[in-house]
Order: sequence, then C-alpha cells, then structure tokens
Amino acid sequence: MKRAQRLEPVRDIAHEAERDCAVRVVGVERRLAEAEQRCQELRRYHAEYQQSLQLRGREGFDVRSLREYQVFLARLTGAIEAQQLLITQLQADCERERGLLRGAMTRHKALSKVIERVRSDERQQEDRRMQRESDERAQTRRQVQ
Repeated sequence: MKRAQRLEPVRDIAHEAERDCAVRVVGVERRLAEAEQRCQELRRYHAEYQQSLQLRGREGFDVRSLREYQVFLARLTGAIEAQQLLITQLQADCERERGLLRGAMTRHKALSKVIERVRSDERQQEDRRMQRESDERAQTRRQVQ
C-alpha cells in the first residue's frame, strides 16, 4: 500500500472531525439566536408592563395591585438578566466552537496537502523508475545490435 493511501484514513478522520465541529457551531449559533430572541421578547414584555403600570398609576389603583405589578416587573427584570447571562455564555461557547472548527479545518487542509505532496512524490518516483527502465531497455537494445 502506498504512503498516500495509508494517510487517507487519517485525512478522513480529520474531515469527520471538521464536520462534527461545524454541526456544533451551527447548534450553538441556533441556541444563541433563540436566546437573543427570547431576551428581546422579555424586554418587550417589560416595556409593555412598565407602560401599563404608568397608565394605571395615572388612573389610580390600590396598593396590592401596585405591589403585584412591581413584583411582576422585578421577576421580568430577573428573567432578562438571566437571559442576558445565558446569551453571554452562548457567545463564549460560540467563539470557542468556531475556534475548534478553524483548527479542525486547518488540520484537514494540512493533511490534504500532505497527501497531495506525497502523491506527487510517488508519481515522480514512478516516472523516474519508468524512465530508468526505458533507458535500460534502450541500452540493452544498443548493446545487442
């Protein structure tokens, strides 16, 4: 088995690792987009309830209702903060996965280049061998004549 053929399974493994990294990047990016969308929804809800509180405050309402609004807004604020923390974590995960993908792509590309260089060397060796054999046959014919 030629050297290039022996290296192909290693390149295939590197290619599979690259694909796995790409799938992970897509998954993290999807989760990040979902988390950002959820955070926007929470911010919108918060703004709507804040506006509703101000409108109802002008009309006047009892202390219990005011307290319920304040508690609800505090919970929304907490949810927004938690969602923002999740977004920060997912952004870091996304950067880490992208870095892993870049590394996997580099390894796969390097292995492909090595295999191509080895194939080229093998072709040159084969060409030289064939040329030597041709030269030897021509030399033998000259000596026979």
